[in-house]
Amino acid sequence: MPETPPSTTNSSAEGPNPSLPRIIKPWAIGGAIALLLGILLLIFNPFHKSPDERALSELGFIKGTCNDSDASTAKPDSECLALRAKPTMTASQVAAALPHLKNSDRKIELNLRGTQIDNVDSLKELDDLESLDLTDTPVWNIDALKEMHSLKRLVLHRTEVENIAALKGLTGLQSLNLWDTRVSNLDALKNLRDLRELDLRDTQVRDLNPLEDLPHLETLKLGGARNVRNVDALSQLASLQTLDLNETQVDSISELKKLRGLQALYLANTPLRDIDALKGMSSLRTLVLDGSKVDDIDAAQGMLQMDTLVLARTQVTNIDALKGLTHLQRLNLADTRVENIEALTDLKSLRMLNLFRTRVRNIDPLRGLTGLQELYLANTPVEDVDALKGLTGLRELVLYGTQARNVDDLKAALPKTRIVW
Repeated sequence: MPETPPSTTNSSAEGPNPSLPRIIKPWAIGGAIALLLGILLLIFNPFHKSPDERALSELGFIKGTCNDSDASTAKPDSECLALRAKPTMTASQVAAALPHLKNSDRKIELNLRGTQIDNVDSLKELDDLESLDLTDTPVWNIDALKEMHSLKRLVLHRTEVENIAALKGLTGLQSLNLWDTRVSNLDALKNLRDLRELDLRDTQVRDLNPLEDLPHLETLKLGGARNVRNVDALSQLASLQTLDLNETQVDSISELKKLRGLQALYLANTPLRDIDALKGMSSLRTLVLDGSKVDDIDAAQGMLQMDTLVLARTQVTNIDALKGLTHLQRLNLADTRVENIEALTDLKSLRMLNLFRTRVRNIDPLRGLTGLQELYLANTPVEDVDALKGLTGLRELVLYGTQARNVDDLKAALPKTRIVW
């Protein structure tokens, strides 16, 4: 059968031809776009799902993003409701929000930071509260939290809280921040065996024995807790990775030698003299001894994972122990009596080196450190800086207070470097 030839008949007489595209009216396109925008608005409007959430918005809450207490990843909205209060929020508004919060079928993260709320009594019936931030509020009594067994994260930073007995039964707590409070007694924490992070900076804490049986504790911050002297109780914290003892009265760390998994240790401005206990701690990545009494760093030998070492304002004169620390990226020797830096010759990973007010005169050992980005030589007896001409990765070079003779040549060799002279 022969193929039917294309018709030449007027299409208007025979009706619409299905093989020809229809002309879409402009109003139809506009309508489709409006419909799409409406759908997107419904999807992404933070309070589109529930009248309770709309009421919370009207009361002064802003919807945020939930964070997983076990990781930095955000939880989906279907599992968690994160709310941040406006600074003007009052305790009566929080009380008014309670019925709407209780109607939520999701875990709740509540941020009341910077408000004038002075009590949390209205929250005691909130069974699904998982995170509570009271930073910079005048709250002083937390008895209302006694039965909040769902709490995983609690922040009391810069509050008037002194007594934390109410936390005794909150065995689900994983993160607790008591930074800059008047807390001194930690007995309530003895059985909080699920704690991962504990911030006790600038507190009145002295006795650390209540912490000795916290098997999952990974981060402990005691910086500025000036009553802390004895840290022997921490020797059993096998999971500890980060320990901040800055500005404490700790003068011995002999018992910390058992913490083989420690990755970061901060001991700035302490009376500590001896760090032999750190020998063999191959996991250490950060060691801060700034302002301590340490004069011997032989214990650093073999710390092959070390990437940050701060020895500023110590009594250290010999840095031979740093040979072989090829992962070292940041080294601060400012205000020491170090003179010889030959140990740095092969530390190709160095990115920042601070030799401010040292006795270093010869900087030839830096010639091959092409990865250096920041170099501070201020107030040293350095005169010859030719060794730096090949360090084209330098972003900043500080030379004020030196007797460097060939700075103009150096500037020509390093046109992209900011040279402070």
